[in-house]
Amino acid sequence: MNLLLPQTREATVLASRAVDIHGDRFFDVTLRFDEPGLEPVTSRVSATECPPDLAEGERVSARLVLGIVTRVSRLPRE
Repeated sequence: MNLLLPQTREATVLASRAVDIHGDRFFDVTLRFDEPGLEPVTSRVSATECPPDLAEGERVSARLVLGIVTRVSRLPRE
């Protein structure tokens, strides 16, 4: 999988932590993608582009641009 191409991938949340920088809120989110052999990815995502209450083990859809997660959204529950 080439993470440099713009794409949307399903992943599992390993960790999510709120971060405030100069009054702006972000989330540091660590995701494990379903691709075998791919290391987990940690990205800082704007609070406007990420659910505030992500839990470890939750399934999400992640938008990547140039290998950086720019948006995280919850997948519908089965």
